[in-house]
Amino acid sequence: MREDDDVEPYPARCLRAALAEAKLWGAQRVIGKGDLTDEGTEEEFEWFAAILKAADIPADLLLGNHDVTLPEVDGAAILRRRGLSVATETTAVDVPGLRIILLPSTKGAHDAQWKESDRAQALVLAAESDRPVFVATHHYAQRWNRANTMPVGVKRSESKPFLDELDRVAPGSVLAAGHTHRHHRRHHRSLLLTEIGSTKDYPGVWAGYVVYEGGITQTVRRVEDPACRVWTDRTGNAIGGIWRLWSPGIRSHRCWTWPWPVR
Repeated sequence: MREDDDVEPYPARCLRAALAEAKLWGAQRVIGKGDLTDEGTEEEFEWFAAILKAADIPADLLLGNHDVTLPEVDGAAILRRRGLSVATETTAVDVPGLRIILLPSTKGAHDAQWKESDRAQALVLAAESDRPVFVATHHYAQRWNRANTMPVGVKRSESKPFLDELDRVAPGSVLAAGHTHRHHRRHHRSLLLTEIGSTKDYPGVWAGYVVYEGGITQTVRRVEDPACRVWTDRTGNAIGGIWRLWSPGIRSHRCWTWPWPVR
C-alpha cells in the first residue's frame, strides 16, 4: 500500500502526531519498543531521531528486527549520537512507583532471542527492585517453540524459563511487547503479557500507562490527526480486510487495569 510521493511519509506523520497527542494526554516518558525504522537505513534513523528530539519528551528505546536489516548500519550508535537512549543490553529505568526493565530481543531481521546474559540481568534487576516491575521488549513470548502466528517471537525454550523465574522473583510483573502490530493479552502464572499495536497501521494507536500505588492501567488511544486517520483507516483493508478484525483485538486486551500483588 502506497501514498503519493508528495505526501510526508506516513510513518513520520503518524509518529509525530502520536507523540504530540501523548504529550497533551499527559505522558511524561516514552518507551519505543523497536521497529523505529522500516529498512534500518541511516536516513531513517536520522529522521526518527529528529522527530523524537523535536517532541522534547524523555524516551527509552529498543531496536526491533526492522532496525537491524542492514548489518553495516549501527542504528543504536546513530541514535546515541543524537542524544537518545538505546538499550542494546538489559537496562533498568526507575520512575515513580515503577521499575522499567528494557529487555533486548532482536537477533536479526527475521529472528528473535532473549540472550542468556540479558535474561539473567533482567532477573537480577527485577529481584532487587522494591517497586513493581514493567518489562518492555520487542518480540513477544511464544507459547510453543514453533510460532502459531506470524511474525515469530521468542521461542518457548527461551521464554518460558525466563517467565517462570520472573514470576518467582517479581510476581505480578507486566511484560509488554510490540512486533506483531496487534493487541493481545495473556497470562503466565502471576504475570501479565501484553502486545500493543502500531502508530502507523490500523487502527493506528499508542498506549498510555498510568502508574498508581495499587497498580497500573493501560489505555490504547487512536492517533486522531485527520491526515493520519485517512491512512490508518485505509490500512484496515490489508490482507483482504482481515487486518481490520485481527489487529484491534478485543477491548479487554487493549484497555485494562492490573493490580500489583503484595510483595
